[in-house]
Amino acid sequence: MMQKNLLLLSGPTYEYIDPVRFIGNASSGKMGASIAAAAKSRGWFVNFITGPVHPYELPKLGSKGKIKQITSTLEMFEEAKKYFFDSNVIIFAAAISDLTPVKKSTIKNEYNDKNSTLELKSTIDIAKHFGEIKQEEQITIGFALQTHDSKNKANQKRKDKNFDAIILNSPKAIGRKSAEYTWIDEKSCNHLNTISKDECASLIIEYIEKKTNK
Repeated sequence: MMQKNLLLLSGPTYEYIDPVRFIGNASSGKMGASIAAAAKSRGWFVNFITGPVHPYELPKLGSKGKIKQITSTLEMFEEAKKYFFDSNVIIFAAAISDLTPVKKSTIKNEYNDKNSTLELKSTIDIAKHFGEIKQEEQITIGFALQTHDSKNKANQKRKDKNFDAIILNSPKAIGRKSAEYTWIDEKSCNHLNTISKDECASLIIEYIEKKTNK
């Protein structure tokens, strides 16, 4: 039987400005944890790499996986590189910070009610990097959180990152147990209405199992 290895990136990444302030987002990691649990129940070994989330949101993988907690986008990338080529499937459920300070202060900045400027640069595009080097037999799935022109932007992201499929949602999904999702792949675009994150996770695992069993 084929070894079923899943690499799952989850949660937010934080880019620190100084020792106490950072650029990040409100991702709870709930979706990643749901996917990990669904995969584990179907016999997948899960390498789960997560940004800062509440310990309650971490999946319970036992002997069926490993959890690695990181902070920054670069740390997530470096950790993911260790498992990428040994993974049958890679799911990019993490809410990556797109920007990071050019310089990080080693002491707390004092602003004193004055206007200030923060110089930023782009972080590494993890999904695009791995999409460019993925092997023919590997499956990659991503997420797109959009606020406008959503389907077009999500589908373009699917193409740019070389995803087999992408799941579109909105800011209303952040931190909630259920949300509206739209499934987009090369052949279809299906609106899933409001379903739980556990249900969405099950649909993802069913999809990858059909693809890997061909």
